[in-house]
Amino acid sequence: MLRLKVLFILGLFLTNVSAVYEQTNSTLGNVSIQTGIWNTNINGTISNVNNSVDTKTDLGFTEQKNITSFVLDLKNNVYWLPNVQMNYFLYKDSAHNTLAASKIISNDSFNGQITSEIKYSELNTILYGFLNKNIFTFDIGVNIKNMIFKESISAVSGISNVDIKGTGSFLLLPYIALEVDLDFINTVLKAESSVLSIGDTEAKDYKYSISYRVMKHMFISYGYRYNGFRSKNSNTTNNEKYDMNIKGNYLNVKILF
Repeated sequence: MLRLKVLFILGLFLTNVSAVYEQTNSTLGNVSIQTGIWNTNINGTISNVNNSVDTKTDLGFTEQKNITSFVLDLKNNVYWLPNVQMNYFLYKDSAHNTLAASKIISNDSFNGQITSEIKYSELNTILYGFLNKNIFTFDIGVNIKNMIFKESISAVSGISNVDIKGTGSFLLLPYIALEVDLDFINTVLKAESSVLSIGDTEAKDYKYSISYRVMKHMFISYGYRYNGFRSKNSNTTNNEKYDMNIKGNYLNVKILF
């Protein structure tokens, strides 16, 4: 039943994608690649019926971290085919801290000095169409999001150790974007969003940017990005939930082909 619902929603959005598609001029660059540095902060909680564990104050993830992100955008001139954008990032970090009080995480008790490792990646595959009116371009489509979150927490004493797995499945999110092309000053403003909330599962993705054309087929972009999720751990008996996000400013280089 769930699979049928997902297919129905996907078909509905793809119908909209085809309906709003407008051909683009292939001489302007129908293929683009982006890469850049994202200056991130990770925030969140691991909560259950016993207590709540904060990523910063309890686990010690207080430092900013620069990670690399990648974007591939493919447009086409076939009116019934959606355009495709794929973006990917991988956050990986470790931290040490001393707990002020005993905490229970995934049915295990922790106190004193602990060490933690987090690995969080996302691959977003966006199928979209667009409408263009003067300086405005409006995108609509679906974001097929694959999020993988893993965390390992260990007591320095070696008595306690847990491995946590958050959401690891594909989620289907509506996608919208608004782009304002200020060609007379070689500048493009863009806002993008994907949001989904179903029961204990939630995913959010926001991005705002300003891009400046430094050459005919090259842009430099500066912006702000937020990615987060909420998920329930089905492997524990104490109603454990994760609410995590990474956010921060980024600097990208975009090249058109």
